[in-house]
Amino acid sequence: MFVWMCLQTGSNFWLSYWSDTMDHPKYSQNVFFAVYGALGLTYAFFCLIRIAMLFAQSLRCSRLLHQDMFSRIIRAPLNLFFDRVPTGRLLNRLSKDLATLDSQIAVTFSNFIVCGYMLLADIIVCLIVGTFWVFPLALIFLACSYIIQRRYMKVNREAVRLESISKSPIVSYFSESLNGLTSVRAYNEEERFNKVNKYFEDYPTNYCFIEIP
Repeated sequence: MFVWMCLQTGSNFWLSYWSDTMDHPKYSQNVFFAVYGALGLTYAFFCLIRIAMLFAQSLRCSRLLHQDMFSRIIRAPLNLFFDRVPTGRLLNRLSKDLATLDSQIAVTFSNFIVCGYMLLADIIVCLIVGTFWVFPLALIFLACSYIIQRRYMKVNREAVRLESISKSPIVSYFSESLNGLTSVRAYNEEERFNKVNKYFEDYPTNYCFIEIP
């Protein structure tokens, strides 16, 4: 990431130097093109390495997490775990949460690293070509961003938790209906189970309080 940041900043400096010396060029245009192209290709190469490493580690983390979760579920006691935890919550953890880890965490973490290094590069460039007073302003900006991020994460964490809990009854009831599908069809109760499933889609948090007609 440090080499990637240096290449990106160096290409910007080289482009600025190129534009400043257009009237009295010290090198030919082919040299300027060659250096700028070499910086761009090297920058793209390190960007590819960064993306490959992030996604490889993301898949490795997902694999280890799935193995750990599955091992703990297999060894969990029946009366203390499975009688208290709904099946839909287990399915939600082993499907949606792992899918989020596979597809979204790597992209989000990549954007976080890129924004962090780009911010660091911009601060360094401002210190070089600008004034020292940029540094205190950057510290104030980072402090304010940290405070806002801490408050935002509290609300976002609860929102994600409520969303996950609200989906668990839907998955649990649907899986239970599939397991007892022969009995449901034998007693011609398809319409009743369909109504209950639609009710859960509208009011998913009322799973424990519903009165099945």
